[in-house]
Amino acid sequence: MKNFKLLLIALIFTTFGFANAQSLKVGVANLQMVVEQLPDAKKIDTEIKSLATTYQDSLLKMQGDLEAKFKNYQKQKSMMTQDQQLATEQELQALNQQVMQFQQTKFGQQGELAMKRLELLQPLRNKIKEAIDKVAAAEKLTIVLDSSTESVLFADDKLDITFKVLDMLKRGSN
Repeated sequence: MKNFKLLLIALIFTTFGFANAQSLKVGVANLQMVVEQLPDAKKIDTEIKSLATTYQDSLLKMQGDLEAKFKNYQKQKSMMTQDQQLATEQELQALNQQVMQFQQTKFGQQGELAMKRLELLQPLRNKIKEAIDKVAAAEKLTIVLDSSTESVLFADDKLDITFKVLDMLKRGSN
């Protein structure tokens, strides 16, 4: 992924051509810093953490119930008939499947927590993108790179528009 980003940057510079290098104006913004400075992002983070805690508590309870039933089964196994053992083992397997399904549904890549995060962050991302677009237009920038990623290996401080973006966001939110 890192190599892909570097290749993409090299492709952009090549596309604009070395002859046009004088007209190429680059800016950088630390998007991680921008997000950390926004009260909306802190609210979203708190909401996501709260939801994750709720899901985690439910998962731990389900796992605890399964473990308790399994220990109870192990204690009583010798007193059970073969049919009772089989039925109890099937019940335990079904409960284990439910626990795994719950975990996947809530915490998986396409789970409820991930979808809620995307839902809550999308308006914030749009707001940040709009602010970057406005600052880039005002500064007549050709390209804006995210300096919080590893793909920006060096950027002169004069190119940094992070605080202009933050200012644009703060003025826009009043």
